[in-house]
Amino acid sequence: MGKTGGKIFLTAMAAVLLTGGCQSRNGSLNGSAKIYYTAIESGDYYEGWAGQLKEQAESNGNSFEAGYAENSVETQVAQIKNALKEGSDVFLCGLVSPDIAAEAKAAAGDVPVVFINNAPPDSQLEKDRYIYVASDEFMAGQYQAEYILEKFSSKDEINVVILKGPKGASGTTGRTNGLKRTLKASGKKINYVFEDNAGWNEETAKELTSMFLKTGKKADCVAANNDDMAVGAVTAFEEAGVDTSSILFLGVDASAKGCEAISAGRMDFTVYQPTSAQIEAAIKAAGNLASGKGIDDIECATEDGKYILLPFEKVDASNIADYQQ
Repeated sequence: MGKTGGKIFLTAMAAVLLTGGCQSRNGSLNGSAKIYYTAIESGDYYEGWAGQLKEQAESNGNSFEAGYAENSVETQVAQIKNALKEGSDVFLCGLVSPDIAAEAKAAAGDVPVVFINNAPPDSQLEKDRYIYVASDEFMAGQYQAEYILEKFSSKDEINVVILKGPKGASGTTGRTNGLKRTLKASGKKINYVFEDNAGWNEETAKELTSMFLKTGKKADCVAANNDDMAVGAVTAFEEAGVDTSSILFLGVDASAKGCEAISAGRMDFTVYQPTSAQIEAAIKAAGNLASGKGIDDIECATEDGKYILLPFEKVDASNIADYQQ
């Protein structure tokens, strides 16, 4: 699940992605860097990231340590300061809030920072020193909208339910904006019959969807910012006895649960977020920055030297087998 956060200049980010492209380049695997990762919180998701980051780092000859800020700004800043004292060469940082990017950078001193999981404002990034590794969140929402428009091409009016991630999260902002702007550009009448933040959580999404269903309003589709929320919405419809055969359910991440739901015919569409590629790129970037190099030799680095943006991929029943383990 793409847990990222904060306001980001999505139009600018999309522009640099188009300018820089995703050329076939191989980043150097610089070893011996001391890498510290400060994660947003503990739990399966971020601990999973930490495990994969550690494996990738150590396979490249680097040392790796992780800390969990538990959504505390003070804890995150303290973790960075302590790791700096202990000689860290480069930081991987999943910001608790995008608003503290400047604080995180100050705490890191002269040590470069690779931001992941949560997008800092573009103004806080700097070529080959403070960079962000992710996928273009706007594109995930755009892909959802394109699928909706394709399936409802004969409709002039579409009723849409949106289930969003945490307020202020870049994944929430980007995916929702991508969805809405693409739907608006279609010229169709789009009615947002329900929209709320379910915080990436399946149970919360189920509860909110159950509330919506009690209003009696009609929905043609449910677009969720991640798969867990999409599955929660499907469950709410099923438990309410609503026929879902003509309703689209869309998520993001192509998680195991989301892929299973598509295979079972419960969900219709998701967007694959290349987590493994993001992790590999983040470690390559960390190695480069720690050794004083830039990121221009890393695949999907943008021309401005501030982003590495791995492309999302569309997933539905036609290709679901390619994304299941």
